[in-house]
Amino acid sequence: MSGTLSFTAVTSGGVAYDVEFPLHPLTRSTEGVSDLLTSLLETISRHVEMHRELSDGDILQALCLALAVRARMVGATPESARELVVEIFDTAHRAACAAIPYEAGRA
Repeated sequence: MSGTLSFTAVTSGGVAYDVEFPLHPLTRSTEGVSDLLTSLLETISRHVEMHRELSDGDILQALCLALAVRARMVGATPESARELVVEIFDTAHRAACAAIPYEAGRA
């Protein structure tokens, strides 16, 4: 199963991005990917509120460290895991960069 994951991200400053993420052809659960992405971003936001000294670079570094550990845990060769991570990241990054920012509505 594969396809596209439509995802809206809203920054703490009220800027929103509607991102159309192309999913890897071997994606098993679009809903599971969406739920995990939402949970990860919510966890990061809560953590940043408690530790305001964290920089954006600190956050990216922690995410990269977690990704490296997780890639090592999948049981594939380090080279094939790295190739998959790079492929998925490049695709996701292109999709995120293509999203046009807009002011999120306030209720």
